[in-house]
Amino acid sequence: MKVIVAISALLLLGFISSASATKIGQPEDRVVRSPNSEYVLHIETKSGRHEIRKGTKVLWSFARKVWHDNYYLSNDGQSVLWVAWKHVKADDVEKNEALSIYSSEGVVSSKTFLEVSKPRHRREKERGPIGDFWRIWRDEKIARKGDVISIAVEGTKANFTIDLSKMDKLINTE
Repeated sequence: MKVIVAISALLLLGFISSASATKIGQPEDRVVRSPNSEYVLHIETKSGRHEIRKGTKVLWSFARKVWHDNYYLSNDGQSVLWVAWKHVKADDVEKNEALSIYSSEGVVSSKTFLEVSKPRHRREKERGPIGDFWRIWRDEKIARKGDVISIAVEGTKANFTIDLSKMDKLINTE
């Protein structure tokens, strides 16, 4: 009888542990349009190769591993802003990039998490990956008006704003 109770307890403990584990779905291929719909960014998750097209013609491409990040294509099809997932591991905030701007020449500019925000611990009722080492560096929603993208970041009153029509300049404004 003690053996049955012990086995049952172990099974129950295993079930409870797996029920509370973080389960994050794999990202999927997607298409991002420029605000004027003239250009299209095809995001390929398996190969990590992403193409900017006008109609059926491929204009340029770049490579980047895909996760649950955001991509923004400029109105002229000349630049792409990549914005990291809102969650970041504490060990990565100093060295890893939070956002990068790509052009046909490669990475034009990038900023680390600490350069744009002060990542914080998850609050009690917030959902996210399990573990004390996770931080949140930005809000879920990102505002866009034409080529201007505004990101509400943690630890500062000002949004971090990028104007893709001036792709070589990252501007911080309120």
